[in-house]
Amino acid sequence: MRLIFTITTSLLLSSFFGHLDVSAQQNPAFPEYYDEATWAPKLDSLREAIGGKVTYKNGDNFELATLLALSHYPLLRDRKVQIIVKKMPGAPVEASFSMWNFVKSRKGKIYKIKIENGSFMERLSLNQQVSALAHEMAHFIQYDNLGYFRTLTTLVGWSLSKKARSKFEKGADRIAIDHHLGPQLLDFAFYTSDEEIRLLMKQKSESN
Repeated sequence: MRLIFTITTSLLLSSFFGHLDVSAQQNPAFPEYYDEATWAPKLDSLREAIGGKVTYKNGDNFELATLLALSHYPLLRDRKVQIIVKKMPGAPVEASFSMWNFVKSRKGKIYKIKIENGSFMERLSLNQQVSALAHEMAHFIQYDNLGYFRTLTTLVGWSLSKKARSKFEKGADRIAIDHHLGPQLLDFAFYTSDEEIRLLMKQKSESN
C-alpha cells in the first residue's frame, strides 16, 4: 500500500514539477516563484497528491501555500499536519506539536503550524506564504531529528538565548534551502540574510 501511495504521489507531483524525484536527493524542477494564477487551478490535484493528512482549523485560506510548501518535503508527507488560525500571544506564526508525540511513532506524530488571526501572514503573496510555511515545516524536521526531549530542551534554550534562537532558526532556513526553497526565502525570510541564502544556494548547487 505504501509503495502504491508513493508511486501515485510521484506521478501526480510530476505533472506539476516535471520529472520530480520525491526523494529530493537530486534537483527537481521546482519553480522559483509561486503565483496564485498558475497554482490555484492545481489545488485539487495537490490536495489529492499530498493533502490527505493535512487538516485546517480556520486556516483554509492557507491551503494552497501549505500544500506547495509540503511538496518540497517528502519526509513530511506521511505526517499529520494541522494548520490552525486563531488569536494567540507571541509570534504571528509558529511551529508546534502534540504533547503526545513522545509516545507516538514518527508516522503517528502530529505537527501544528499556528497562525495569528489577522496577522501579516494573511497579507503576504502566495510565494511569501510558501516561504513562511516552509520555514515552519523545516522545524518539524528539526523536531524529528532531535527527538521529543531534546526538542524541549532546545526550545527552552531558544527562549532564553538570542544566539541559540538564531542558530535554530537559521538551521530551519538551511533545511528549507536544502529542499529547493532558496528562491522563496529570498522573497521572504526573517533570520537569514539574502547574502547568506545565496551562499547556501551556491554551496548546494556545487555539491549536486
